[in-house]
Amino acid sequence: MNYEGIECEIRAGLGRNEWAIVIYFPDASDPFASVVTFQGPREEANSIARRRIRNWLNQQRQREPTVAR
Repeated sequence: MNYEGIECEIRAGLGRNEWAIVIYFPDASDPFASVVTFQGPREEANSIARRRIRNWLNQQRQREPTVAR
């Protein structure tokens, strides 16, 4: 899935209702994806992925220097 321009995958885990949330943040400090394990409904895993992406985007916006006019 692509959310807000960030690539994300929800992969099935080994157990019932177990998921791996894989997020590929652009320009991250390391070349590896961010992986979070989750147990619960897939819809909630999607919600967590979207929330993590929104939080990361908000952090990036706060780090951008403001231009004085």
